[in-house]
Amino acid sequence: MKTMKTILVLWILLCAIALPTSAELTDADLNNIRLIVKEEIKEEIKPIKTEITSIKADISTLKENVARLDGRLTGVEKQVAHATNVTYGLSALIVVAIGIPAWHGKRDRDQERKIEYLRQEIETLKQQKIVSP
Repeated sequence: MKTMKTILVLWILLCAIALPTSAELTDADLNNIRLIVKEEIKEEIKPIKTEITSIKADISTLKENVARLDGRLTGVEKQVAHATNVTYGLSALIVVAIGIPAWHGKRDRDQERKIEYLRQEIETLKQQKIVSP
């Protein structure tokens, strides 16, 4: 029981000592906390800033590459348009080269048929004249 009384007395004594203390922060304490937080934030932001700088450099390189590709695509589009126009021109020349001789050949065959018909008519008339003088 004596130990219980001792513990109780010590407990009351500790509680009496703890009563006058206060847990309020002073302005100086708050300023120190702010400085510590700012330093911690600066240390954590440094790698982020370097990464952002690296990303900006990568983006500028990417923009240059896209601009270069855009120029290439424009050149390719012009070449394709030129090749298409040349193809159309060659197609027209082929049609003309094949069509005109075919048209002339048909006209020549028609004239040959007429000439042959006229020859036969002349032969027929000659034979009629020979038979009936």
